[in-house]
Amino acid sequence: MVLSNTAIFNDLPAGTVVMDMDFPMTEARIIERPNRFLVVAHNGREEIRCHLHDPGRLRELIYPGNTILIREQTGPKTGFSVTAARAGSEWVITDTRFHHPIARHFLPPDVRSEVTVGNHRIDFMHGGTYLEVKGGTLLENGIGVFPDAPTTRGRDHLRLLQQLMLRGYGAELMMLMFRRDAAAFRPNSSTDPDFSREFYRCLDAGMPVRVLRFAFDGTRVTYSGRIPVLDEHGNRII
Repeated sequence: MVLSNTAIFNDLPAGTVVMDMDFPMTEARIIERPNRFLVVAHNGREEIRCHLHDPGRLRELIYPGNTILIREQTGPKTGFSVTAARAGSEWVITDTRFHHPIARHFLPPDVRSEVTVGNHRIDFMHGGTYLEVKGGTLLENGIGVFPDAPTTRGRDHLRLLQQLMLRGYGAELMMLMFRRDAAAFRPNSSTDPDFSREFYRCLDAGMPVRVLRFAFDGTRVTYSGRIPVLDEHGNRII
């Protein structure tokens, strides 16, 4: 049986606004990060507890003294959520819940989300093509890298996409890089060599891999175009 595996990614012009965060946000200064998902900060009036919806290390963004952008969002143990963190002169999004709505701008309107495949979930499916989305915030010497912490889940997703291709389905990978000054992308082989190997195997298998770069000015998320992918030696692949 030949399955329909047409590419489902649709590019947009650079400069397109893909999210307008029209909800109230305020700045706060980090005091500490007691665990992966909790940030204690001071908003200028009082000490507050904020939910951080990102399992990564984020050491270059979430550290005592740095400024974060927060919004009111009540949880079991927190009253706020962290939207972004300051990196030099720019804001970097640190809430992975925004990944899906941003990615949808590049996909057909009737795409299915959170599709179950065995014991895993793939972010999107349309026709016979599956698409997984990953979002990165780490910049090293002007190069965007992912992940910033070992990710067994991410590695398993890449292996699953390759298996789906062998079964006749289409498979695509979309990387969202939330650093407007990232000139290119490569997987973070020093932090997670297994993910890096699977990433390059996806490319060798012919899987479309697209890395999209975004800027956030504190209100709007703007698409600034695709960036090239590098091999481990710094040579451009795509």
